[in-house]
Amino acid sequence: MKSLNFAWHVALATADAIVLALFIAPELITSATTTQLGLYRALGAAVLPIAVLLLMNVMSSNFKAMLVYWKPYGWLPGCEAFTKFGPADHRVDMAHLKKNVGTWAEEPKEQNSKWYKLYKQVETTPEVAYAQKDFLMYRDMAVLSLPLIVLAPLGLYIADASTKALWIGAAMFVVQYVLTAISARNAGERFVCNVLAVHSAKQFTTPKATAPAKATSSGGSAAA
Repeated sequence: MKSLNFAWHVALATADAIVLALFIAPELITSATTTQLGLYRALGAAVLPIAVLLLMNVMSSNFKAMLVYWKPYGWLPGCEAFTKFGPADHRVDMAHLKKNVGTWAEEPKEQNSKWYKLYKQVETTPEVAYAQKDFLMYRDMAVLSLPLIVLAPLGLYIADASTKALWIGAAMFVVQYVLTAISARNAGERFVCNVLAVHSAKQFTTPKATAPAKATSSGGSAAA
């Protein structure tokens, strides 16, 4: 899952670099020599994957969630699993869910803890696994886009691009960050609800009462 998402993250970074070079600051390409263009390609192929890898792993999952949801550190989508996301999803029968998994607390941390235990029971279910993959992919794309709001204009400035290119570059990454953050939120909600929907759909059965042992005649034992 991580390797598949990493490929998408590198593809996004590569596309960003191409857009910056060809459309926002084309003078950096038109004024470059053949040797410089070859150097740019080599540096891009070598540096971009390393830069993406470092940015993706330097932050904790709680901090990444804070950048996506704009809520305090430690807030995760599972914190509102039973009070917000589950009741709003028409697939989730909350009454049936309670019969299957028991009661839950209202406190966000306890909700997330309860939801995580449920997730671990169904993490290999296709709809859960795919939803988790999408959430992690969009979340990390948003995290990757945010520092580029500053780093891209700084790089363009060092490369002697025009002032207009600097502002357009910053605006591009602001839009990219907002779009990927919204996509991550939607994917996170879908991830949380898919876990609840799977547990809600399980058939609840009450344990059968144990039948009393039959009495044996003449005082003999049942094993005789």
